[in-house]
Amino acid sequence: MSHLADPVYNVLKTLVELYNKENAPIKSRDIANSLKIHEGYVRNMLSILKSMGLVVSKAGPHGGYVPTTKALDVLSRQTFSVPIVSMGNVIGYALDVTIIGLLSERPYASMRVVGDLSGYMEKEVRVGPLPSGVVIVGKIIKAELESLVEISSIVSLPRASVKSIMTPNPVTARPEDSVEEYVKYFVERRFRGIPVVDEQTKPVGLLMASKVMEALANCILKAKVRDLMARNPPTIHEDEDLHEAVRLMISSGIGRLLVVDSEDRLVGIVTRTDILSKIATLEQLV
Repeated sequence: MSHLADPVYNVLKTLVELYNKENAPIKSRDIANSLKIHEGYVRNMLSILKSMGLVVSKAGPHGGYVPTTKALDVLSRQTFSVPIVSMGNVIGYALDVTIIGLLSERPYASMRVVGDLSGYMEKEVRVGPLPSGVVIVGKIIKAELESLVEISSIVSLPRASVKSIMTPNPVTARPEDSVEEYVKYFVERRFRGIPVVDEQTKPVGLLMASKVMEALANCILKAKVRDLMARNPPTIHEDEDLHEAVRLMISSGIGRLLVVDSEDRLVGIVTRTDILSKIATLEQLV
C-alpha cells in the first residue's frame, strides 16, 4: 500500500488510539477534538481511509468509525514527510531520511522523495525540519525516487520557547464579525489566516484566506466569520519548545499554530515560515 499523506495518517493514528482506549466506534468529532482541527476536514480524511479499506463506519446512535486490521499494518510502516526547500520555495517532500557517514568527510542524506527534483541537480537545498528539529543542508547529487543529498551542514533548532519567535498580538476576528471587514488583510497584506477569538480572547477558530476567496468568488459578501472559520484551531503554549512546534506542524500537516498563555488566551501566532527564518539565521553561523 502507498504512503499515506500526513493529514490522513494523523486521522487514522488518532482513530486507532481512541478505539483502543474506548473499545467502541469513534465519532469524527472526537478525532477532531483530539487533533484540534475542523470536524469536516476529519470526515474528508475518513472518507479517504474508508475507500482504502482502512476504516469502516458503523451506523446508529452508538455508531462511528472503526479501524480495520489492515490499518495496524499501515501504521507500523508509515513515515512522516518533511519539506525540501530551495531558494525559499518547497520543491518536494522527503520520506525515510537516513544520514550516511555522519562522521566522514563527505556525509550524505538518503531519502525517498515525493516530487520531481531533476531540475535541481547540484543545487543547494534544505531538508526539514525533521521531527527532532534537525535540518539538513546540502546539494542534490541524485534526483530520483530514491534521492541523495551531499550534506554541507546539519543545523539543529535550539532549545528555545515558541514565544521567542512568534508574532505577538496578531490581527484577530470575532465570530459575529462580517467577513468583509477582513478581506483587505488577505488581499492587500497577503494574510493566509486570521485567528478568531471569543470575548476572553480565547481561540475558537481560524479564518483562512482560501475560504474567504471562495466566498468572494461565489459572491457571498455578507457572510459572518463564524460561517467560514475552521473550528478547533491548532494551539500551542507560549512556553513550549520549538521542537514541539515542529512536531505538531509535521504531525498535523498544518503550517501555523495559535500561541496561548497559561489561561488559554491568544498571545501570538507561529508559522512554518517563522521557524524556517530561525533556521536560516542559524545557517549563517555554521
